[in-house]
Amino acid sequence: AQYLALLAENSWWARQRPPRGMVAEECIELLENGGSSEDSESSEEFGACRWADWFWWFLQFLIDLAASVPLWYAMFTEFPDRVVYSFLATVGLLMILWRIYRAYCEEKTELGQSIPYTCAHAHADGRDLFLVATVHISPRAPKDVWRVIRSTNPSVAMIELDEERLNRMRQVPRIQEMTQEQVQQALLQPVTFRVAAEGTAPPLEISSWAQRAVWNTQAANEQMCGEVVFRPEDEYGQSLDAVEADSGDSEDFMALIRKPPKEMLEGQLAPFTTRAYEAAKSGASALLVVNWEENLPVHKIGMTRVWDEIRYACTTGNCALPSVPLLLLRQECGEQLIRLRQSGRKVTAQFKVKEDGVRPRSLPKKLCQECALIFSGIGILYGIIQCFSVRVGAEFLAADSAARDLGIRCVCIDVDLDRFWSKLGWAVLPTPCNLLNSLMSWIAFPRILFQFLFPPFGAVDALGSTLLHLGSFSCRVWISFVLAGLCASLVTSSILRLFSSGVEVTAESAGVVEEEDRSLAQTYIILAIEMYLLPQIYDAVAASRDESMYQSMVRKCKDFAAERFVVVVGAGHANGILQRVRQHGL
Repeated sequence: AQYLALLAENSWWARQRPPRGMVAEECIELLENGGSSEDSESSEEFGACRWADWFWWFLQFLIDLAASVPLWYAMFTEFPDRVVYSFLATVGLLMILWRIYRAYCEEKTELGQSIPYTCAHAHADGRDLFLVATVHISPRAPKDVWRVIRSTNPSVAMIELDEERLNRMRQVPRIQEMTQEQVQQALLQPVTFRVAAEGTAPPLEISSWAQRAVWNTQAANEQMCGEVVFRPEDEYGQSLDAVEADSGDSEDFMALIRKPPKEMLEGQLAPFTTRAYEAAKSGASALLVVNWEENLPVHKIGMTRVWDEIRYACTTGNCALPSVPLLLLRQECGEQLIRLRQSGRKVTAQFKVKEDGVRPRSLPKKLCQECALIFSGIGILYGIIQCFSVRVGAEFLAADSAARDLGIRCVCIDVDLDRFWSKLGWAVLPTPCNLLNSLMSWIAFPRILFQFLFPPFGAVDALGSTLLHLGSFSCRVWISFVLAGLCASLVTSSILRLFSSGVEVTAESAGVVEEEDRSLAQTYIILAIEMYLLPQIYDAVAASRDESMYQSMVRKCKDFAAERFVVVVGAGHANGILQRVRQHGL
C-alpha cells in the first residue's frame, strides 16, 4: 500500500513548519525552544512564515476537499465493467507514458546520471544526498546499494536500522573478519584489578577483558568499584547469599566464583541469571565468573530467547532482570585473582559498564512486543519469509560491507524498537486528535494517489522502483512472499472480524441493526476500522520515522562533516525524507 505515503503528514495540528530556506539545525533548535528565538527578527520571520504556511495549507485543504468529493462518489458508485476496465487501461497507459517521459526528460546532474532508477539525488546546503529506495527482500536491492556507494564515493553511509538490529544482523559475519584486538574493543568489557601491597609484596595492577551479560547495559556508563570477595567453600556460587559475611568492612564488593562444570550445569535453567539474582540479594555490586578456558565466548552471557525467559519466570516467579552486572573472566586472569585472594591479598576491581546502544527489555515488554508483531501480521510475514531462507535486509549488510571497503563509516539513523512500538501504541488509540488526523488524511487521498501514480520530477518513483525489485524475485522468493502475505492477511482480517462481530452484536441487541443486515453491517464496521487505522499506522510506522531519520541524518552530517553521503531506506520512506530535505535543507 505504497499509495498511503504522506497521507498522515497532512495533519495541520501535529507539526509546525519552520520558515522556508531555514537550515535543519535551526529548525530543530526553534522547535525545541517552542518556536521562540533570541533574535527578534528571526521570531518575526518565523511567525510571518507560519501565517503564510497556514494560508497555503488552507488553500490546499480546499483543493483536496473539492477533489475528494468526486473521487469518493466514483468509488462508491457502480459502473459498467467495460467503463471500469477502459478507465483502468487508460490510467495504466498514461502511467507508462509518464514514466518514459520522466526518465528521458528529467534534468539530472552529472552525479544523478550515474545512479540507478531506484535512487534519487538531492543537493542542499552544499551537501549531496543519494537516497536508495529498496525492498527489504529484493535480490536487486544489495546490487543497487553497492553500485551507488562505489560510484558516488560518499563520506558516510546511513541505513534504516538502529544499532540493535544492525548488530544482530552483522554479528556473525563481522566477527569472522575481525582481528582479536578488534573483537576485544567491539564486544568485550575492559576491567582493571588492583592488588594492595602487603609486607614485601609490591602492589599489582592487572588489566584484562571480560565478556558481558545481556542485562549489563541497564547500568551503562556507570563506574563500578569494589573489593573482590572469593569463598573457597562455595567456589561455584551455589550459596552467594552468604558472601556478605566475608566482605569485611568494605561497603562495595564484587563476588568472585568459578564457572560451574558442565555436569553441574546440566538440567539447570539460566544458571548465570540465578547466580546474578543471588549476588544482588547479598549486596554485591557485580558478579565475576572465572571461565573454564582462556578463550571467551563471542556472544553475551544470559538468556536470549523469550521462551527461556518465560520458563524461568514460571519457575522462579521473577520477571525482572538481574540488577547487578556480570563479567565472565578469562581463565588465567581469574585463577590469578583466586590465588591472590587465598593468600590474603586485598584485590579491588574497577570498570565502567560498556555502552553498546542496546537496552535490555524486561519479559513483560518483550511479550507485549511479540504479541504486537504476531497480531499485526508483521511477525508472521517475516517469519514465513525467513522459513524459506530468504535474506531480509541484505541491502543494509551490503552498505556496511561497501562502506568498510571504502574506509568510511556506516551509521544507523532509525529509531529503536522501544520508541517504534510506543509510537505505534499511541497512534492506534481512538483519541480526538487521531480521529481528526485520519479524516484529514483521507481528504488528502486524491492528491497523494495522483502523486503516487504520476510521481513528479525529483521524487522517487515508489511504484516503479517496487516493480523493478519485484522483477528480480526468484521463484522461491515469490512463493514465500505470496504465502507470507496470505497468512498475515488472514490473521489481521480475523482480528478485524472479531472486533466487528462484537460491535455488530451490540448494535443488533440495541435494535440499531436488523438481523438480515448483519453481514453488511460487519463489512461497514471493518471498513470504518480500516479507514481509521491505515493513516494512523502509516503515521507511526513511516511518517514519524521519516522525521526521526531526517533529523538523525542532519546530526550525522554535522558530526562527520559529510559533503556527500548515501542513505539506504525502504521505498515507503524515500519521498518523505526527500520532502523534508527540500523543505528544510541538510
